[in-house]
Amino acid sequence: MTTAPLDPAGPTVPMPDKTPAALRIAVAQLDPSAVAAFDQQWNDAIRQARDEYTLTPPRAFVEHWWSWVGIARFPERLARFRECQRIVSESDDRAARRAAAAELAALLAQTEAAAG
Repeated sequence: MTTAPLDPAGPTVPMPDKTPAALRIAVAQLDPSAVAAFDQQWNDAIRQARDEYTLTPPRAFVEHWWSWVGIARFPERLARFRECQRIVSESDDRAARRAAAAELAALLAQTEAAAG
């Protein structure tokens, strides 16, 4: 497997600010069915932060959804990302799983570099 360059067609939405509110708007534009998961995870992160007196859960939440938006705003990249996830979770071929996992990491690194 090779790592594909960033989608030449460009993003479907601009990269939002790195805030829960801005990310929620982007998630709603990219995949309205994902908003429920976004909201549930945000509520869980806030509850955990309150219970444990730490900002780590909300920060992790923002980082997770920041990466999700970075991938999802490019349809070809999202399709490849999902295919690699499928390979990692379902394949019996250890080499294929490792290659797919490496490609997932590379796609996330490309996305982070491009998003700034």
